[in-house]
Amino acid sequence: MTLAARRLTGYLRRRWSATARVTIGLVVLCVSAAVIAARVQGPDGPWLWNLDLPKIHYPLASLFHEALAAGRLPLWDDRLGLGFPLYAEGQIGAFYPPNWLLFQLPPLAALDATRIVHLAAAGVGAGLLVLRLAGSPAGAAAAALTAVLGGAISAKLEWHNLVAAYAFAPWILLPLLRRPAPTPAGLVAAGVLFGIQALAGHPNTWLLTGLAAAVVLLATAPRRRTIARVLGFGLLGSAVGAVQLIPTALLTTLSVRSRALSPDDLFTSAATPFDPLGFAFAAPFARVAGGAWDPFTGWYPDGTFALLEAHAYVGLPVLAMAAIGLGARRTWPLAIAAVVLLAIAVVAAFRPEPWTAVPVLNALRSPVRAYLFVALLLGVLAGVGIGRLGRVGGIGRQAAAGEAVAAPVVLFALVVGLVVSESPLFDQLLLGSSTFLGPDEVAGRRDLALAALTAPWPLVVDLAAGFAILAVVRLATVRRVDRRLVRVCAALAVGVPLALLGPLPNPTRDDAAFSSRDSTFVRAVAAADPGRALTLDPPGFYAGMPNQLAIAGIADLRMFSSLDLLATADVTEQAARDDPDGVLRRALGVDIVVTFGRPCPGRLVAQAPDDAAFVCRDDAALRPPYWLPAELVARAGGSGSPVRPAEASVDLARLADHARPAAVTERGPGSLTVDVDAPSDGYLWIDRAWWPAWRTEVDGRAVEPLRALAGQLVPVESGRHIVVQAFVPWEAALGLGIGILGIAIAVAWVRRYPFGSTTIVTSDVIPA
Repeated sequence: MTLAARRLTGYLRRRWSATARVTIGLVVLCVSAAVIAARVQGPDGPWLWNLDLPKIHYPLASLFHEALAAGRLPLWDDRLGLGFPLYAEGQIGAFYPPNWLLFQLPPLAALDATRIVHLAAAGVGAGLLVLRLAGSPAGAAAAALTAVLGGAISAKLEWHNLVAAYAFAPWILLPLLRRPAPTPAGLVAAGVLFGIQALAGHPNTWLLTGLAAAVVLLATAPRRRTIARVLGFGLLGSAVGAVQLIPTALLTTLSVRSRALSPDDLFTSAATPFDPLGFAFAAPFARVAGGAWDPFTGWYPDGTFALLEAHAYVGLPVLAMAAIGLGARRTWPLAIAAVVLLAIAVVAAFRPEPWTAVPVLNALRSPVRAYLFVALLLGVLAGVGIGRLGRVGGIGRQAAAGEAVAAPVVLFALVVGLVVSESPLFDQLLLGSSTFLGPDEVAGRRDLALAALTAPWPLVVDLAAGFAILAVVRLATVRRVDRRLVRVCAALAVGVPLALLGPLPNPTRDDAAFSSRDSTFVRAVAAADPGRALTLDPPGFYAGMPNQLAIAGIADLRMFSSLDLLATADVTEQAARDDPDGVLRRALGVDIVVTFGRPCPGRLVAQAPDDAAFVCRDDAALRPPYWLPAELVARAGGSGSPVRPAEASVDLARLADHARPAAVTERGPGSLTVDVDAPSDGYLWIDRAWWPAWRTEVDGRAVEPLRALAGQLVPVESGRHIVVQAFVPWEAALGLGIGILGIAIAVAWVRRYPFGSTTIVTSDVIPA
């Protein structure tokens, strides 16, 4: 080996050794920060809690854990509504491989584990972005802490699928941030990661990541061929994610979202004039009590959920350093992406009518979720800014940092002045930013605003951090000061407030706040041994809220998800509100009815005083599946197809006199066998929602069920028959095939080109 070759080999070895050390340090830092952000306090809790956890995400974790313990994936569950395709709804992440390991743990431990793993992954990815752009370990640490501890993600930790999808965003951007353009291998790697991100089951985050990646590609190389790269990236990601995307798209057409969202629902969480406060200050909209937000003291337009969506705290130090980071041309693609994402929330505030007519867009709520990516990109820009401290041009950077700190502080003071002076402008801004707030509620919100905005804690910490970062920037202009020390001080000014204040949106609670299995309500309903239960006019939060009965092993006609099957939702609403004689409930097999604060129809069998609930049995309820004669069924429309059912109606008034029970010999989450003795030609009604993955055979011959009462009507001739159902998710299999084909094509394409360098810069010199 020549001397030059030996020197080159030694240089590369040292460089990769430095990269490994920095990366290991980032991993340790990010895991530690993730434990803080997730409020992990030990194997016995208490556990991070927020509004949606007992309604959807703890039940999903329970169902996933239960399915894995039984040796299967959570594809279908008969206890939710009239049955529900969990895998297609996506939030459970049935096809996301890390979940197959994480949810082997008990539900609450699994939720903690998935938060820690994915937050740490997001932080390491953000840190590596800074290393690529600026080569600064201190800057990388600051970006990592912002990605893990920032309020934009900590306010959303209750949604574990969002956290999982968020983790991929910096890793997708990493191979794309190359000049003059990403290598073929990098583009394919980003596309594959983009597809895996889709498997986590949060479409909003997936689409926003794709938009950010497209903007970065176009901003890096604004040429015609870049459009082809964007299309290739998007197509590969869609192909790899097709195993999840196709079932979700199919479910969307059959769900409540098929009607599209109303403008009120669609634009409820759009930008408001107060949102900049949420980037700079940890708690301008709610008081802090017991180490967490008190949601009852919040004054943000449209309430607590809107605040959780819009909160994007990064702190004054990050804003100051991001302003400095903009001085590096290599950061401009990220800055442009941040502006585009910010514009989504701002444009939505004006409720543009075309938005409501565009498929996909008109079904995605909360435009302010784009703030999540804006905050992430601000953290990366701040990391680059830290890497630039101590270089030439100090006066200009001092000015940029000062303006970045002063602007939100001035806005804060202006809002406080409007509140204190009882200015009508505050009322107008508050009402104009809200979808549901009425004029008579403004006075109460004003009082809450004054209390939150003037509370010393945590405002003092935020302001102190702002002064500290300005002092660090000033110190960086002193030539005799070690610039590495200055960068470490800047990273501390960024990280300390985030560690103290970032986790504030979430309190912690004990096990009983997540599961109602041991409540008097659930015990009372379970003791009645229902075939299927239904609550009438329930309160918003109670022990048996939707999904809680299901994870306790009770079939509940009510359920809660983002994509409830429309037919099931309609029949549930009718059975609960427009069924005075109970004939529909009986036809659906609802034999246990629960009321609150008033007597219920049927025979009282139990009470749950804690919820003022009465549990009654309807002895006249039918026991599905049952046979009914053909004369009671009328075709109502639709010819039937692999993805759309043929509809039918049932004469409910005559059903009780003509229905005949059928014998169920086997029923599982993916199967059903029924022995039916039909007195004449008719139908077998199965209390299982129509879904195209169900394959039905009568005596070994495939048949296509109709949809009636949201369930399935299987045609049977006179005589004895064996009806067999099997769950065959062909649409997911189709998506898997598309993914394999897409990867094969991408690999074949890459082999025609050199892979290019993938070295990560770790020096203190910003690459040219």
